[in-house]
Amino acid sequence: MDKGGRNLRHLETILGYKFKDKNLLKLALTHRSLGQHPANNNERMEFLGDAVLQLTVSTYLYEKFPKLPEGELAKTRSLLVRESTLAELARELRLNEYLLVGKGEQRSHAQDRDSLLCDVLEAIYGAIYLDGGFELAQKVILNHLPEWDHKQVAIIDAKSTLQEHFQQTAKKPPVYELIDERGPDHDKLFVVEVSFDNEVLGRGTGPTKKEAEQEAARQALSIVGL
Repeated sequence: MDKGGRNLRHLETILGYKFKDKNLLKLALTHRSLGQHPANNNERMEFLGDAVLQLTVSTYLYEKFPKLPEGELAKTRSLLVRESTLAELARELRLNEYLLVGKGEQRSHAQDRDSLLCDVLEAIYGAIYLDGGFELAQKVILNHLPEWDHKQVAIIDAKSTLQEHFQQTAKKPPVYELIDERGPDHDKLFVVEVSFDNEVLGRGTGPTKKEAEQEAARQALSIVGL
């Protein structure tokens, strides 16, 4: 499929932003495997977009939750801007169909990796900032941002909640163990168990060890009554 002007216009529609300088969008979509020189790939834009995203989300949470303490604000922000959240958003925006990578990365299905999808989304936010300024970039980011309630944090970040529970009640943390790893490199599935005092409390699966740990922790929370 040609990723030229016509399809970039389609992508602009999906993003909800029309670029004045289309070259910025093309650069934001270009992985290092196609342009080793810093001026020819999206890594510098990713750096910039990460800063714009962090400030936008921080401001949004500060204004939405005026009574929330700093620690809870930081925890909620970390969930909104973590790799898995951004990668899922990138898939919803179909960035995996537009990301430009070298032939080797195509063969390894690099366009489907969470890390690359997270990077290209941040690069696009950086490109929008360069093209239209902070206010427009902020508007696009907030339009993409999923609706989150800070009360969801304990469920979403189950691992931290479980850790805090055992630190308070037993002064030691639960133990996570990777018990299985399946599938090819581009489509891994990890299986993790969480236990406490040698008693297995939960088992989780996921495309990354972190997500498998979170799923195992969610199961454990129900076992311990949380």
